[in-house]
Parts: sequence; structure tokens; C-alpha cells
Amino acid sequence: MPKTAQYSKGSIIFFQGDRDENIYILQSGSVLLKSLDLETGTQLSEIVHIGEFFGVKSALARMPSLVTASVAADSVVVSLTISEFEKLFSTKQAITEKMLRVFSKSLRDIHRKTAEFLNTGVAYVMPETGMFNVAQAFYNDDMFVTAADVCQRIYKFNPEPSLKAEVDKLCALAKKSIVRQAPSHIAGSAESRAPTGNMTLNQFSLPAFDRFTKVYKPGEVIISEYEPGETFYLIKYGDVQISKCINGQNKNLDILKSGAFFGEMAILDSSQRSASCIARTEVACLEFNKANFKALVLSNPQIVMNLLKLFCKRIYDQNRQFKIILITEIPVRICDVFLMYEELSGNSFNKDDENSKRTYNVKISDIAGWAAIPLDKAREELSKLMDRGKIEIFEEKIVVANIHDIRRIVDNYYMKVEAAAKAASTL
Repeated sequence: MPKTAQYSKGSIIFFQGDRDENIYILQSGSVLLKSLDLETGTQLSEIVHIGEFFGVKSALARMPSLVTASVAADSVVVSLTISEFEKLFSTKQAITEKMLRVFSKSLRDIHRKTAEFLNTGVAYVMPETGMFNVAQAFYNDDMFVTAADVCQRIYKFNPEPSLKAEVDKLCALAKKSIVRQAPSHIAGSAESRAPTGNMTLNQFSLPAFDRFTKVYKPGEVIISEYEPGETFYLIKYGDVQISKCINGQNKNLDILKSGAFFGEMAILDSSQRSASCIARTEVACLEFNKANFKALVLSNPQIVMNLLKLFCKRIYDQNRQFKIILITEIPVRICDVFLMYEELSGNSFNKDDENSKRTYNVKISDIAGWAAIPLDKAREELSKLMDRGKIEIFEEKIVVANIHDIRRIVDNYYMKVEAAAKAASTL
């Protein structure tokens, strides 16, 4: 049963960094959600109005809170467990649709801030120019199938692009390179392609949905950044790589697996695509348009709840990456990527834990993507950590010898930054 609690002015309901799986509704009084702007260090405050939810993002993502909930006036607050929240509100389409749109905007704002920070001073980019830059970045990464696909998509939306000569030349070069290139991706076996017991997948497993299925070969483009958002997808099997072109380089944002949705952000706010989605293995997706989205997704309570959880997890991930890329020292950035993976594993950094060795199923390219650095730079810095005995590098995994040593490196960095800030404020 939902619980009602009274809080006096000045008390704290939860702190930033707390793992609190409750979702709250303000019944009366006043609550402020406080956080520090990651880029400027200034304090931000958001007012919670009576009847509004808070604590939703961290609870549904099952991650530490990004804000502190401070009571500004004597308040009455109702707390719900995740299951209680789902039971009470999953059937209230207007509320859940509004939350989806709010979360979609939050995620897009984080993407924009990240791009602006890494690409300072770059003005608005026309869609076909943006897509050409994406194609060029994939070509530079030797992803020739992907580069050619993006070039061909430019013509889909504009048969006579202003960059026609450049697009034709790049497309021809990519196609020639495909012939010479050994396959860099291997399609999943029949066993790996078989749908698991995913609840969302099970809801779309009926033969009636077969007509929505599209299959993509490794390297093929499902969505290109900058193109209009007209469809969204559910992965039946395979791995989909999500990447964003920043400062002429494609940065890996995530890898999605069977049962995951993607492409829904553009559907919700009628905007152009904010990232590219590439088949990393052979992939089968259910493709739906905007009408299907409202009829099949927003009318299905369980799918809506799954989408809410997905958005909350993505918001956490993108906030976490933004915090990483604000670190000015590249070696410390890389160490913080390992800490992020530790957080995602749910470990609590117990200093008395004798088992401080960690194995993360990541590649050097994953570290480069999260740290927003070139692949060669990631290799160089990881090699230095390996030479110091901090890590071991394998083809599909990286082993950290002592996660507490990595934590100390990052903590020492922030201590220096804080000391420098205090010294500057006294001048």
C-alpha cells in the first residue's frame, strides 16, 4: 500500500547519489529538487508542484538519484513502490504519455548539451550536410557498409542534394572499399537470434506482427542521425549500436539487444533523429510508424511502463557520460568510465571488500565512445594503465586489478579541482 509521510521544512527526503526505489507524489507543501550543473558547478533548483511525481527517473532506472529532494515548507508526501506505481498509473494513458514526452525532452536536452560541449561554436547543420558528415565519419572508421548506406539515405530524403558531387564520390569510395574489406561483424547464430522470455517481445510474437518485421545485415543503417523521425523499432533479435557524430567522429552511446525499443524520441516530439542506429550483428526489428505507435504502444500499459524505464535508464546513462567528458584529464576520464561500469553492475564500492578485481565485458572502442576520445588515444592511455599493472586488456573484455585504485585516481582529481576552485574564489 502507498505510504503517506509528513516532512518538516528543511528536511531531506533523499540525497543526490542515494539509491531509492520509491516514487513520490507531493500531496501538500513544497519540495525542491536540487542538483549541481555538471558544467558550471552552479546549483539548480526545480520546484515540485502539488500532485506531481518526483524520484521517478532514479527509481525506474534503478540507479542513484541525480538530485536531492529538499523540503521547502512543511509537506505531506505519498511514496509508492515501483510495482504500486505500475499498478496505479500504467492504465492512465494521458499521464504516462505526458511522462514519456517529458523524459524524451530531458534526454534530447542532454544530447544537445553534450554535443555543444564537445563541438563548441558549431551552428545549426542542415540535415543533408549532417548526414554527409555522419557518412564521412563512418567511412573514416572503416565502416564502409554503414557509410554507403547513409549516403544512399541522403537521396531518399532529397533527390538533388546540394552536396551531390561529394555524396556520390564518398558513396563510390565506400562501395569499392566494401569489396576489399573482410566482414567485421558476424551474424548471430540461430540460438542467439531466438527471442528470450522478454515480456515486451512476447506481446509482439503473434503472426499478425510478422508484416512489421525488417531484417538488417551487419553494418546496415536502421536509422541515420539527422533524418526525419517517422518510425520506431523493437528489436526481435540481434545487437543495435547507437552512435552520435560529434566533432567529425562517431561516438558509441549504447548497444541495444532483443526486446529494446529505439527511435521513439523522434516519434514523440516530431523531430529529426538525434543519433544513428546500426546493425552490429544480423538484426530483425519490428518497424512501426506514428499511427502504430499510438495504437500499439501507448494503449498497452506494460509496454508504456517498459518505455518509461528505458527512458529513465538512458537519461541516467547520458548524464553519466556528460560527467565523464567534463573531466579535463584523459587518463582520469578513462578511469571514470570504469567507475561508471562498476555503478551499472550495482556494486557499492565497499572498501573492505577483499575481492577488488573486476572484469568488464567491454572493448577499447566502448571505452573510447564513453570517454569521447579517438580510438587511438584510448588505446594509448589504456596501454599505459596496463603497463602500470592497473588493467589487463583482452579482445572482448578488460580486467581491472583493483577497482579501489581506480576510484582513488578519480577522487584525487576531483579533490584537486575543488581545491583549485576554492583557491580561485579567495583571490
